[in-house]
Amino acid sequence: MAADAFQGYQREFLALRSSVQGKLDNQIPALRGEERKAAIRRVNMELDEVDEIIDQLEHEGKGKAKLMAQVRAYRQEAKSWKAKATSLGTVTDRDLLLSSRPPHSSYPVEDEDDDDVDTLSHSAAQRARLLQSTQTLDSSSQRLENSHRLALENEQIGQEVLGSLVGQRMQLQSANEHLEEADVSIGRASGTIKKMIRLAYRQRIVIGAFVLAFAVLIALILWRKLR
Repeated sequence: MAADAFQGYQREFLALRSSVQGKLDNQIPALRGEERKAAIRRVNMELDEVDEIIDQLEHEGKGKAKLMAQVRAYRQEAKSWKAKATSLGTVTDRDLLLSSRPPHSSYPVEDEDDDDVDTLSHSAAQRARLLQSTQTLDSSSQRLENSHRLALENEQIGQEVLGSLVGQRMQLQSANEHLEEADVSIGRASGTIKKMIRLAYRQRIVIGAFVLAFAVLIALILWRKLR
């Protein structure tokens, strides 16, 4: 029953993973202003649900090393999503500050305005490069987290296989010890049987000698009486 409950919570986590990653990687970067803020609020609510599900997974997987390794990997994923959501929220604040300035076309065109336009264009280009660098960094961090999760799972599987092999080795050693004890017992029993056979032979010889002596004695008695 615990395994079924774990799998149920795992399916919920995977469904939320798809939704959260879709918002963080595709939807939110394409939005601006209030729409972007609203999308970030929605993804933060989903991240709260993710935390609750991970807590349930940890409760159901407690005491099972392989399941706990998956739970730790899921928690690392959720941590990277929160960091990315925070990064996207920071970019949103910068966008709102820049978009709150009146359009430069509403002012008379002068040399100073041209300089301001160039400055704004340069700032926008820098902001775009910064956003692209942030997204690249987040993507690299996600790939690193996935690699780390796979490494943890492989390490856990290797430990379980090693533990199984050690257990089998101990069983074989125990069976070998039992066989050695059985060999010793059989050797002792064989020695006892041989002693019993020798004693039986001796008893047969003694009985035979006694019978022979008794027969000779009877023959002597009869011979004397018949004389």
